[in-house]
Amino acid sequence: MKDMLSSSSSRSVSDVVVAWYNEPGVERWVSALAFAFSERPAGERYRIFVFHKGTAEDAKQRLFDVLGTKCSDVDVFFEHLDNVGREADTWLHYTVARLRAGDMPVNRVAFLEGDPWDHFGTPHGGMERNLYAFSSKLVALLAPTAHPMASNPEPLFCKLMSESRVMRRGLSHPQRLDLERVWVEAFGCECKVDSYVFAAGAQYLVDAMRLSQEKPLSWWTSLHHKLRADEINAWEIERFW
Repeated sequence: MKDMLSSSSSRSVSDVVVAWYNEPGVERWVSALAFAFSERPAGERYRIFVFHKGTAEDAKQRLFDVLGTKCSDVDVFFEHLDNVGREADTWLHYTVARLRAGDMPVNRVAFLEGDPWDHFGTPHGGMERNLYAFSSKLVALLAPTAHPMASNPEPLFCKLMSESRVMRRGLSHPQRLDLERVWVEAFGCECKVDSYVFAAGAQYLVDAMRLSQEKPLSWWTSLHHKLRADEINAWEIERFW
C-alpha cells in the first residue's frame, strides 16, 4: 500500500475510489477487492484509492495490516482528507488530481462509500453483502471485457443503486435544496428539464473517457472550489451527478 501518488508511469485499466469515514469493515472488503484484482490476467492494472475523513488515527495501519503482502501487485493508495463536503468532495478531489496528473484510467471508475451496501436496496447486479461475490461482480463491471456502458446522452455517472425517484425542479424536500440555482452555478445555463431520476446515495460507475473528455479540468476545479466555499453543498451535487 502507498501514500497518495501525484503521477503514474502507466495508466490503469480501472480505478476504485473509496470515501471512508468511520464505517466498520472497510479493511475487509477493500482487501477482498484487491485480492480479486490480483487474480486478473497479467497486464491488467487496477488501482484502489482510499480517502479517509474519519477520526481513527490508525485507519491507514489497519488497512495495511489486513492487506499485508498478498495483494502486492495491486496499487492501493491511502490519503487522509479534511472532513468537509461529504463524498462529493472526495469524488472531486480524485477527479481533479487524476486529470492534473494525466493518468485517468482507460476503462472505468467506481466511486464507493465506506459501506457500499448501504444504498443498494435491491442489489444492483446482485451486490449482496458477501465479500467474494461482491468483489467478483464489481471486478466484472470494471474489467476490459465488461459490457460497454451506454453512450450519450445517458448520464455521465451511472448510479450503482436501485433506490430511485423522480425529483421535480425547484426546491426539493426534505433538505430544501435550491436545485435550479445550483444548476445555473454548475453548468452556466438554465435547467430545461421538468424532472429527473434521483437515486439516493452517491455511488457510481463512470466511463473514464467521458470523465476526462466531456468537461475540462477547469470545470471540475471550479465545481470543487464552489463545494469547498459552500456555494454548493454535497446534497445538491448528489442530485446532478
